[in-house]
Amino acid sequence: MSKRILAAIIAAALLIPAAACSQSGDPSDTTAAGTSETSSSTTSEPAEQTETGRADIKDSLPDYNWEGREYRVAQNTNVGYEFFVEDMTGEATNDAVYNRNIAIEERFNVKIVPTNFSSGSETINQTSTAILAGENAWDIVSHLAYMSYSPISKGVYQNWLDVNYVDFTAPWWNKLANDTCTFNGIAYTATGDINVTALLFTYGMFFNMRLTEENGMTASSLYNAVYDGKWTIDYFISLCSDIYTDVNGDGEKDKGDIFGYVAHPGISSDAWLAAFDQPISGKDENGLPTPKFMTDKTVSALEKISDFYYNKTGTLAPAEAEGEVPMFADGKVVFVPSIFNDAFNTYRYMDDAYGILPYPKWDEAQKNYLTNARDQYTVLCVPKTVEDTDFVGMITEALAAESYRYVYPAYYDIALKGKYSEDADTANMIDIIMKGRSFDFSYLFGEANFVRLPYLFRDMLMNKQTDVASKYAKSEKALLKNVEKIADYYTAD
Repeated sequence: MSKRILAAIIAAALLIPAAACSQSGDPSDTTAAGTSETSSSTTSEPAEQTETGRADIKDSLPDYNWEGREYRVAQNTNVGYEFFVEDMTGEATNDAVYNRNIAIEERFNVKIVPTNFSSGSETINQTSTAILAGENAWDIVSHLAYMSYSPISKGVYQNWLDVNYVDFTAPWWNKLANDTCTFNGIAYTATGDINVTALLFTYGMFFNMRLTEENGMTASSLYNAVYDGKWTIDYFISLCSDIYTDVNGDGEKDKGDIFGYVAHPGISSDAWLAAFDQPISGKDENGLPTPKFMTDKTVSALEKISDFYYNKTGTLAPAEAEGEVPMFADGKVVFVPSIFNDAFNTYRYMDDAYGILPYPKWDEAQKNYLTNARDQYTVLCVPKTVEDTDFVGMITEALAAESYRYVYPAYYDIALKGKYSEDADTANMIDIIMKGRSFDFSYLFGEANFVRLPYLFRDMLMNKQTDVASKYAKSEKALLKNVEKIADYYTAD
């Protein structure tokens, strides 16, 4: 199978819907269809919806005439493709977004107008300043998830659950993400099928098929380990920790050699606790955020992963951030942790064929294979300066529903129809990964109230430290006090 085909197969994940059906009313209806406050476990599985039926799943929105009104979106230009593309190009996903927008513009007589900012921080800073100054400049602000703490703490957003026409039980909304970010009947962020980055930034474990064969493994044996529930961290370590070839014969482990596993001990390490079913945060008895990080499993996990990264012959932890990506593309590594976006941007051009697996489980007793999405996926927010939230709710719901019907299936058509459909294993692996995604709330406030708790595992791994219990104890008092402040943000005034 070619690399381009396999890169396309990743998009099969876009088929995994979040929940059930849609409901709404007309502009005079003041009943909001909101998100349930019930916490969604990372082990819950979304309801299935076959590709062939997606176009038949209709929203309940009226065909209301908004008389040419502009639907104004503030966004980071780097992920601007989620909301807007300039023209048809012949590329399926680009054209699906273009056609989606045309369909919504014609159906509701609106015009989708983006404002592009140069970076994530610029998006946050400029929009927050304008909103606090009372400017009604945008109907939706789309920004990186991990930056949410700044505008939320400043009180610049409205509660999504007060917005009519938005039904978070519908399959075009990401229930896993939205439920974990809803407290006390309040949700300032929303993620759905508009947010393609929630897929592109999802972590899986990639493997080089040629090197796998050369080291006594087969793709089938790896897939079967997953199917049989035996794809655990101990089994994974046993497969790759002794694979090493000193290609240049200099006696030094460097990026010119061949390794069983390579990973910079940075951002991809965020996925390990998620993979081991160890949450960073959760909800207390009052339904408010609370740390869940410090357990015996966290201690054992850090010790195991640190030993794996630094003390095994076949592993390398390069100093360069994401240094494993070019090494894997060059055919130097058997296994690497990567986001799906690496496949689209880099791996599709590599000479070797590759496959994709979920992150390993902690042990065979763990029920599901789990992972997380990098904290740079986008979230949607409604500025508090917006007065006509019926308009915002109707058009946002329509865009999300149309994305579900046609934008996500555009990836599916490329990936799994016709001559690509025989690769059922890869499609199954993607489904498993997508069903096991975690969107831990702590990442939205990681740099503020959670005092970098979501990154503590990563930070200690990078510094070759394992005494996580001691480190946590030193910051626990301040952490608990800071997290209490979140209750103020999620308490109705």
